[in-house]
Amino acid sequence: MKNSVPPKPRRFPATKQRRLDRLLEKNSEGTITPAEKAVLEQLVAEAEQWMVANAKRLVRFSKGEAARPQAAVPVTVWVRPGQAGR
Repeated sequence: MKNSVPPKPRRFPATKQRRLDRLLEKNSEGTITPAEKAVLEQLVAEAEQWMVANAKRLVRFSKGEAARPQAAVPVTVWVRPGQAGR
């Protein structure tokens, strides 16, 4: 049976999101320092990784992989020859 509820996207941490928003604003205003620009680039790269990870989770869900059971584990069952027919 396929799971009908899509996975919730994982959210970028709030503190990083606020920092990203502030740096994006400073960048738009042209008041960003070179050090802040480096931090901004790192935060953007990290946010992009989060978005890609969320997209991959949604793709797996849409293909039904999220609803499939885990791989089977081999099990050995020992049966005594005299009790096999009981």
